[in-house]
Amino acid sequence: NFKDPNEFLLDQKADDFVASWDGAKRYAPDNIISDFSDIDKALEEQEEDLLAEYPFDGLNEKLFALYAGDVVVVKAQEGVGKTEFFRSFEHHVLKTTQTKIGVIHLEEDNATTIKALAGYELGVPATLPTSGLSRKDILEGYKKAVGGDSSRVHIYQSFDIEDEQSFYGNIRFLGRAAGCRIIFLDHISWLGTGLTDDDERKKLDRISQKLKLLAKELKIAIVMISHVNDEGKTRGSRNISKVANIVLSISRDVAGGESQTSMVVEKARLGGRTGPAGYYWFDQLTGTLVAKPPAYLMEEEDDGT
Repeated sequence: NFKDPNEFLLDQKADDFVASWDGAKRYAPDNIISDFSDIDKALEEQEEDLLAEYPFDGLNEKLFALYAGDVVVVKAQEGVGKTEFFRSFEHHVLKTTQTKIGVIHLEEDNATTIKALAGYELGVPATLPTSGLSRKDILEGYKKAVGGDSSRVHIYQSFDIEDEQSFYGNIRFLGRAAGCRIIFLDHISWLGTGLTDDDERKKLDRISQKLKLLAKELKIAIVMISHVNDEGKTRGSRNISKVANIVLSISRDVAGGESQTSMVVEKARLGGRTGPAGYYWFDQLTGTLVAKPPAYLMEEEDDGT
């Protein structure tokens, strides 16, 4: 209220001045903390940053949970079921938390994304033309999946991969205006499609670094898929895995008709618990991923088929 100590004295506020002096914090730039109250606030913020658990126990045992600021890369060869893993994760978040999510599935149309979420809710392979579900059935299943709240899921519907700034702007909108705390990106490799090797690397380097910065700035988690090259590295850019807090690798013997998919944690900054993280199976009858082999698969194994 006063510009100098003398004004405190003139206004008979000497005690206020002494109290202000004793309670003053040591000066530090805004981006540096050391005061105990700031330290306590940082701990409180970390507790609030827990966003969701993973859909399978093996991952939770290794990774504990998904936190704001995390960048998770799920990498695998094409055709092993990375997108299905995403659908399972998205539905799990919707059913176990109140967290809002952004869904960016660049290789599929909106209807497929909507049908997949509805299918997980209804236990029916809704994306198949033989599902027997009407459009009304799917809409009701989707509404049930989001708990009747249309703001729970925001679906990015653009296939434009040329305008990077627009893409970043949409991420900002999802994280800031729409309140999405988790964004699922399937897949980052798509954003480098059609470029020469060097241009692809530079673009994916740039995008992965920017996504990491956005995750920190917006206090969101970004979970993204990356295809891999013949050496098992993230395709197009090594930086994709370098910026990630967590790198998951999933694999399945597609050619051999194997139904079991294995998960391995290759990188985990929190706790560093890397290694095998269990298995999951795709249940063709329900169109969902499950943590145990479906009964019909067990019967086929008993029959030797």
